[in-house]
Amino acid sequence: MTDASHLQTQLRQRLVRVALRQEPADLLIRGAQVVSVTTRELLNVDVAVAGGHIAALGHGYQAADTFEAGGRYLAPGLIDGHIHIESSSLTPASFARAVRPRGTTGVVAEPHEIVNVLGEAGLRWMLAAGERSGLRVWASQPSCVPASVFEQGGAELDPADIARGLKVPGVLGLAEMMNYPGVLGVDPQVWQVLEAARGQRIDGHAAGLSGDALQAYAAAGIHSDHEAVSEAQARERLRAGMWLMVREGSAARNLAALLPVLRELPRRALLVSDDIGADWLLERGHLDHQLRQLVAAGIDPLYALSLATCNPAEYWHLDDVGVLGPGFKADLVLFDDLKDFRVAECWLAGRPLADLSEAASTPALPGGGVRATGLATADLSVPPNWPVIGVRLDQIETDRLPPGSGDTKLVVADRYGRGLISAAMSGGIGLQRGAVALSVLHDAHHLLIAGASDSDIRAAGLEVERLGGGVVVVENGEVVASLPLPYGGLMSDEPPLDVARQVQTIHAALHQRGCRLPQPLTTLSFLGLSVIPELKLTPRGLLDVRAWTLLEKESAEA
Repeated sequence: MTDASHLQTQLRQRLVRVALRQEPADLLIRGAQVVSVTTRELLNVDVAVAGGHIAALGHGYQAADTFEAGGRYLAPGLIDGHIHIESSSLTPASFARAVRPRGTTGVVAEPHEIVNVLGEAGLRWMLAAGERSGLRVWASQPSCVPASVFEQGGAELDPADIARGLKVPGVLGLAEMMNYPGVLGVDPQVWQVLEAARGQRIDGHAAGLSGDALQAYAAAGIHSDHEAVSEAQARERLRAGMWLMVREGSAARNLAALLPVLRELPRRALLVSDDIGADWLLERGHLDHQLRQLVAAGIDPLYALSLATCNPAEYWHLDDVGVLGPGFKADLVLFDDLKDFRVAECWLAGRPLADLSEAASTPALPGGGVRATGLATADLSVPPNWPVIGVRLDQIETDRLPPGSGDTKLVVADRYGRGLISAAMSGGIGLQRGAVALSVLHDAHHLLIAGASDSDIRAAGLEVERLGGGVVVVENGEVVASLPLPYGGLMSDEPPLDVARQVQTIHAALHQRGCRLPQPLTTLSFLGLSVIPELKLTPRGLLDVRAWTLLEKESAEA
């Protein structure tokens, strides 16, 4: 017997003794209405906690400490089943400070943002940072680094790299398989990755897939999808036996469209945020915001809670969280009510919120700067016959608009020193003055610049390069707002409120200059993602995602 298994046996035996009232618990939560997410009941019982786990539900237990719940609602801690922490612009420790007061106790991080920048070191850093964050942070192994053959970031993972990552402690399965052409075309490398993950969860990314293509994608052994944007797509995925990840973040907001399906209380569904900004977290919330929306739409709050507790735990084979029952970890949240979901207290392994905040820290992260080679002198002209990228509000898909209909120039510069730079026009952003540059551009995280003049485009991009990563707004060559992101050019370790205010300042500066996007930074950050239709901009040229072809400036001018 190993030391770890011996300790586990000792803990279990202690839980038995506490449950039998043979010894006192560490903590007794008394007088709560206890949410049973497995039976959708409210139980009038006390909860005994020992060794960071729930020992028993009932009455008459003794404990070293007692917490009086005062009739409020005690539920399992909330779990986000699919999130890119980096999209919040926060390190895991800072992210935890933002979401724990909202009732979130665990997340399954999909760290392909930092992995695209730093490779395997990025995955290990995310897990190490998660361990020190005061939040449970599991991970899924990124499956597509880079996202496609049209992207080239700071790292490239082959099947052997991915197979190795799947064995890292804390990795629960394979992250979203974005290369659906490779799945359907039986690409040997893609299928090596799928086979390496057999026996673990294989997360899906089936944007726009339907009919035979979706059937084939599911037949390949892919278990879920978070890209359903309509009632019809949601039903098709559930009928195929896939788990429906209901996405509601600051980048893509699909919950309202999927409400008709959720009103039927489907079994295989869970809530995810995917990508969510720091300002959104502070203004609206995290999973608690989704719960409020569901209940306001008339959905049973106990079912709604199951979508953020036992269902994500079951999907990811997390057998000791997600349920408020004996033997489960004491990751708990106390709500004032089941309508507004205001949090009165939150515990992780029986430790209250205040204790967790004091213990959080962030490990160092070497590398990940920005080298926009050639930006100062590059030709930023756009071929007149190129289509225009139509930018949608609150969505990450784009449209194909006719040449000449654009309102804002976009430039993407390779941030890894290769000297590749491309420009295109976009419609829907509406920026009339100045420029904004950011080193957050899914998935390879090159430097994206949107602007009204080439001079401000260059100035904004070069300032982000000087910062080593971040977001900058410039007008007439002067910086009017900025957010440094020193961790991989993606994240800040500053307090979440400070980061949120900086993001709000940037958004306000952009709106004052004509930008029409409600969440500009989040929407802009997806304009280079080569696996989401319809048009995207890469350092090599303009990509037609549906045709899977690249328009390059040289060929356009030939």
